[in-house]
Amino acid sequence: MAQMAIAYSTRPGWRRGATILVGTAASLAIAIGAALLASTGATPATSTLTTMSVRAAVTPCCTLTTTATRDAEAAVVSLEPASAHSVRTIGCGVVVGDGLVATTERALRGARRVRIVSATGRSLDAAIVATDPASGIALLRTSGTLPATPAVSGSGGVPGSSALAITMRAARKGAVPRPVWTSGTIVAVGMPAPGNAGPDMGQITVRGSSLPAIQGEPLVDTHGHVLGILDGAQGTTRWFLPMSLVTGVSLDLETMGKVRHGWLGVTDTTAPSGPGAQILSVVPHGAAAGVLHPGDVIVRVDGIRTTSSAQLRSMLYVMAPGTKVSLELQRNGHRRTVVVQLQPSP
Repeated sequence: MAQMAIAYSTRPGWRRGATILVGTAASLAIAIGAALLASTGATPATSTLTTMSVRAAVTPCCTLTTTATRDAEAAVVSLEPASAHSVRTIGCGVVVGDGLVATTERALRGARRVRIVSATGRSLDAAIVATDPASGIALLRTSGTLPATPAVSGSGGVPGSSALAITMRAARKGAVPRPVWTSGTIVAVGMPAPGNAGPDMGQITVRGSSLPAIQGEPLVDTHGHVLGILDGAQGTTRWFLPMSLVTGVSLDLETMGKVRHGWLGVTDTTAPSGPGAQILSVVPHGAAAGVLHPGDVIVRVDGIRTTSSAQLRSMLYVMAPGTKVSLELQRNGHRRTVVVQLQPSP
């Protein structure tokens, strides 16, 4: 089993989402093994990213550049209860737009207002815009702006590749949160969380560390792309909601206060004989009526590989009603491609 590399830094300091910015690093190279992120001492109390005192993270085989470190840490915020008199980190979030932070419902734990603390030490009040129980995603609006890092969405990750999670843990009240990095191996993409441990959406499963996980912590790949945010953990396994889902849901929550998603009009299950979503039944007069048939196995959506029923659900969930979607499927041993126009969800 791959073991996670952990590094500490001590410093103060697919969709419609064109308007949603995903925080990301510039270029990350993460290796599995032990590591230490060099301490650079105190950073001046400032909210200016360019003044953040950061040095590269060095692992036995790879280096995390200064620019990548700064960008990655700038994408993440620590969440604290707004009324707390002492420091208590309840979760993390990712800056997804001007004054907008995405996290998970679980991170909020019933709170209506929280405090956001950035890597520069800036503290802002935040109110919940809306939550989406079906996906487990919540959107916060801060009382001031936070600088956004480059808008690059991850592809969802590749099984067998390394990835890195970063959390911001508050050390003391008024201090800059301390970044904590852990790395591991992606073991599955598009499968749901085990049992009823999370929403019935395709997630990114990472294995490697038994260290305490924090709700909402982002997962970053070795190229610096933000892949997702953490929704749950069991032992050495963590699973993350993919950023394609996070940004799509965030946009709907910001603009409409709820998710208005397209509907295919089928019931399906993960194909027992291989990757894909197998159609069990088609709703009469639904979007897929006369196009899809029971037994069809959907293997790609708009050219993107579909590994499970949960992944198909999460991909369609962020597509608006009226969207024409290309489905590649297997039928009676043959591959074919069909186009379906999604209907509003009933």
